Amino acid sequence: MKIKLLVNRSRYDELAAELTSLGIEIDNGASLVLTEDNKYVDFIMGRQNDVFSPIATDDIVFIETFKNDVVLHTKQEEYHITERLIRLEGLLDPSRFLRISNSVIVAVKQIKKIRPTFSSKYILTMSNGLEVDVTRSYFSRFKDFFGL
Repeated sequence: MKIKLLVNRSRYDELAAELTSLGIEIDNGASLVLTEDNKYVDFIMGRQNDVFSPIATDDIVFIETFKNDVVLHTKQEEYHITERLIRLEGLLDPSRFLRISNSVIVAVKQIKKIRPTFSSKYILTMSNGLEVDVTRSYFSRFKDFFGL
């Protein structure tokens, strides 16, 4: 049996060792996922080509999805991840991450500029220089979060 672990870094090694001793293989591509209840993860496994790397949540600038492809952006790199945005919303600390559209979650501390538009939207410039849009359906939520 193969499982994917989405747990806090402090528990990851302990749980991985315990599960391995029981004959359970830890595989970041597995469809069966073990997570902690009421805990936010401090890393997400990202893939570049066929190499998996743990990406600290502190390094995340934003995460976006294009159809079935989910891309995690850091300041220097892009990683493909298997988690859906709806799942990531529950795994990431809501005081640090905010969904701004159906396809984007941003790290609040990585926002460098907020530019309003005439059509009830904002355009955000992120710390890696890329821009993302706060769509109309998330506009009020965004304004409330920042007290705008």
